[in-house]
Amino acid sequence: MLFKKGDVVAPGDIICTCEEYIPLDNVYEDNNGYIISEIQGHVSIDNSEKTVSIEANTPKLLEKDDIVIGYITEIKPHKIFITVKKIKDTDTLPVAYKGYIHISNTVNDFVPSINDLFKIGDIVEAKVIKMISKEFINLSTVDEDLGIIKAICPNCRQFMDINNNTKELYCSCGNKDKRKISSNYGGY
Repeated sequence: MLFKKGDVVAPGDIICTCEEYIPLDNVYEDNNGYIISEIQGHVSIDNSEKTVSIEANTPKLLEKDDIVIGYITEIKPHKIFITVKKIKDTDTLPVAYKGYIHISNTVNDFVPSINDLFKIGDIVEAKVIKMISKEFINLSTVDEDLGIIKAICPNCRQFMDINNNTKELYCSCGNKDKRKISSNYGGY
């Protein structure tokens, strides 16, 4: 046995010989008596039945109500555009999603300008409220635990720190700012 249960294999990897196990799903026996992986995935072994198969690595896709992390790429008068790179508390997504937050989905109060809340480059935590297409999503930061988790200083492009008492952002260059900060700020 070259691989053990749970090991990650690629297509063409020799898993074991046909004398050791019976091939089931996503494996095949070659002319030399080896059991070969057909796909990338995890080795699954049933020792009582003496069978081996490969379970596919299927990437996690976004769904409504997922909490995602991304960065702001563009700001328009009434919405911001975000490149979403990962689902919170999981690995990076296999493909980046594009999303936007309309000004009405940022906070519960009236906001005269979305520029008062976000800046390009800020890293945000947001909730998926609608899947518009396979790779484009509508997001929200209304909840207190959503919003900016790392802010970029517009003057020097360094990450900003937060004064936990005033919830004001400050930078080593002297710049101060107030934005839509997540209660998880700095945790990324």
